[in-house]
Amino acid sequence: MLAQHLLRQPAPIFAPIAAVVCLTDDPGKRGRRALRLLAGVCVGVAVGELATRVTGSGWLQVGTAVAAGMLVVALGSINSLTLLQAGIAALLVVGLASPATGWTRLLSAVIGGVLALVVSQVLVSPSPVRLLVGAAREALRGPAEALGEVAAALREGSAARAEDAVTALRGGQAPLATFLDTSETAGSLASTTVRGRRERARVAVLRRRLAGVEYVHASTVLLARTAVEVRAAGASVPAHLADGVDELAAAVRAVAADPGAPDPRADDLGGPRPTHEIADELAATRPGGLADRDAQLAAQLHVLARDVAALVDHSGTRATT
Repeated sequence: MLAQHLLRQPAPIFAPIAAVVCLTDDPGKRGRRALRLLAGVCVGVAVGELATRVTGSGWLQVGTAVAAGMLVVALGSINSLTLLQAGIAALLVVGLASPATGWTRLLSAVIGGVLALVVSQVLVSPSPVRLLVGAAREALRGPAEALGEVAAALREGSAARAEDAVTALRGGQAPLATFLDTSETAGSLASTTVRGRRERARVAVLRRRLAGVEYVHASTVLLARTAVEVRAAGASVPAHLADGVDELAAAVRAVAADPGAPDPRADDLGGPRPTHEIADELAATRPGGLADRDAQLAAQLHVLARDVAALVDHSGTRATT
């Protein structure tokens, strides 16, 4: 409608095409996508106009124009979007053979692309902080639940229960992958959208602090595998190690419940304690004086506690949410 009003054309087809294509990617990639789209449209329109003036219209001319438009783009870029848009623009210019000029078609695409960017990057852009916190919450739920299962397995002497925790962690890679992708998207939104610029400082703090989510996941897997080996051997486990795993489970649950909080309070049985107190205390765990398998379990507990401690900020500075 906007293109019809501004360009006085009954069917400015490139405007809706450009708007739809610009919005079919992650929010953080829409700016680059719009530029690539417009570059392809420009080349395709130019090649199509030239082909129409030189050879006229027809099925052979359409095929030739499409191939020529994509070839010109391929000389400088192999991006699939730019290539496709060049071919589509050339096809529409030659195939439709409408009285509209090449400049009108190009302006139509510009109107659609700009309108899509205004809507997605200014008017209704998502909050990068909210995206990042939500993805971190989902990524940490798996390790939190697995640690609870590991603690129960150590107390009950159940190798099968610990093995179930390992299996669940291995099958729960999707939330972790989503978190890593979302972290990149949040960083992009913080620099390319109006709302993101307002949250840039907060996004930088959260990305830096939550970068260790994948390490917590990996350390939890190693701890669970060690628990399987310890329980399979049939030896008893010192109570303080099982209690330590339970406390870490509470600490990870606290972070998962509110990843944006600088220092969440863990829901352990002794009363809520700042997560860093639990993690720092367990990070001091040393395997000295323990049997080999118990020493290995204590060492894994030590590594995981350090990874959990890195997820929280206990410096006393608290960023606003």
